[in-house]
Amino acid sequence: MPVRFRLFDKGGKQKKQTSTTTPPHTPTAPLPDLTPVVNEAQRVAAETSFSGRKAVSRGTMYMAFYLWLLSGVIMLSFIAQRTQFFPGDRSITTHLQKRRNPWLRRFFFGVSEIGFPKWAVPQTLGVAGIFWALRFRVEAIFILLTSSSTLLNAIVKRVIKRPRPTNELVTVVRVINEPSFPSGHVMHYTNFYGLVTYLLASNWRNGKLRNGLIALCLTLIATIGPSRVYLGAHWPSDVVAGYMYGGLWFAGLMALYLRAKAWIHPQAGKTPEAAKPLRQPGDEDND
Repeated sequence: MPVRFRLFDKGGKQKKQTSTTTPPHTPTAPLPDLTPVVNEAQRVAAETSFSGRKAVSRGTMYMAFYLWLLSGVIMLSFIAQRTQFFPGDRSITTHLQKRRNPWLRRFFFGVSEIGFPKWAVPQTLGVAGIFWALRFRVEAIFILLTSSSTLLNAIVKRVIKRPRPTNELVTVVRVINEPSFPSGHVMHYTNFYGLVTYLLASNWRNGKLRNGLIALCLTLIATIGPSRVYLGAHWPSDVVAGYMYGGLWFAGLMALYLRAKAWIHPQAGKTPEAAKPLRQPGDEDND
């Protein structure tokens, strides 16, 4: 910041002339060059991945199997709107909460905690950023689209309006003032971690990192349901509905994803000009 000095003559009158001094400039440290790291990561991703066309065929088989598992979601919602408890809701919750192992409690709490927005939003943005940096652009876009399951969850909850468990019936760790059916955590995990599993399985070959990440994602999907019941946030039927609604939404996203992949990686002919920036590593240029 400049410093000004006032000058006076012998008569005490102020002169118009002023002088300024400027503090010396402090150089800033240069940012590290991450280009070699990104290039190496892209090279490894290209060497270990399938081509886009093969990923489409593999993904189609996985989706057919997944659709086979989805059924009964409309009937389940119809019953939930007209009854407070499903058979086994209270007995299953009570039996599960009797297991008061502190390690189990910490594990379930940790699994559930990362599903709240303060953790879920950075996870989604971070994973999408990693896919984008590895030049899997379509996959990055669909990672972001998994957040749309939150909209479906909000709509169904407002329609069904099923109350959450209360401390009079079960042990409630955290009171949440919104409807209970279906579980939003379960829907988010089914879509987000389900898509990450799907993309790893259909785009990359077997490897320790790939298989380890798939195992982690599947573990989170499998344990988020019991954790929500254990913590008193949902009834078991809410969790079942969360898996079913989440799976239904996931199937819709996968249908769009496969259509996009088939457009970008056609079996015959040239790739459309608009799709060329979205092609992934390992694709041959057939133009």
